[in-house]
Amino acid sequence: MKSVSLLISALALVASTYFFAVDFRLSSESNYLIYMGMLLTLIFISILGIVINLPLAKFKRPKARSFMYNSYSRERIRNKSFDSQFGMS
Repeated sequence: MKSVSLLISALALVASTYFFAVDFRLSSESNYLIYMGMLLTLIFISILGIVINLPLAKFKRPKARSFMYNSYSRERIRNKSFDSQFGMS
């Protein structure tokens, strides 16, 4: 689901940037200023969506769990013979 959101944000960014570039002109008409303001808002929302979803879409290598025996761990299995050798009772 996160990858779909990332894809939609990227497509919205491309489309809104295209329309912003094509329709850009120097004008002071209120309708034009509202339209360009809405396009800029959509561009910023799309950038924010990409920034939020980009770390979730990166494929991380799964970390392998280490099953090594650690005698100093609190949740370790007690081994009386091992403990007596090192005075850890």
